[in-house]
Amino acid sequence: MDYWGTATPSTIPAMRGKVPSLGAGGMVSTGSWENVQSQRRMQDERELKRQRRKQSNRESARRSRLRKQAECDELAQRSAVLEEENASLRAEAAQIRSQYELLRTQNASLKEKLGESSSQDDPRHSWHSGQADNQQSGE
Repeated sequence: MDYWGTATPSTIPAMRGKVPSLGAGGMVSTGSWENVQSQRRMQDERELKRQRRKQSNRESARRSRLRKQAECDELAQRSAVLEEENASLRAEAAQIRSQYELLRTQNASLKEKLGESSSQDDPRHSWHSGQADNQQSGE
């Protein structure tokens, strides 16, 4: 492409550096012609190297973008799995809290009943305490 964005004809390679001077009669001498050919070959080789390097860079950038996309996809998938696990653990914690509160209420109720029964003259209660006394004294 040239300065104004139009394509340059690919059949005419751009000449860089020195342009061979024409000898007498507008003819290029044989030695000079070989020099021009050599310069063109070198210029073509440089252009090929440049094109290969640009293509290699494009491919490298494409691979890099693909790697980055794969990493983002993997992280999104991992995030979804962790969110699911988090929700499951929260539900489990809520269930355990609920069970805890139920057991705590039951425990308080049982303690209250035990307190009421110990204050009454219960023959079973005195028998149990007598048994405990007998076991402690070795009888």
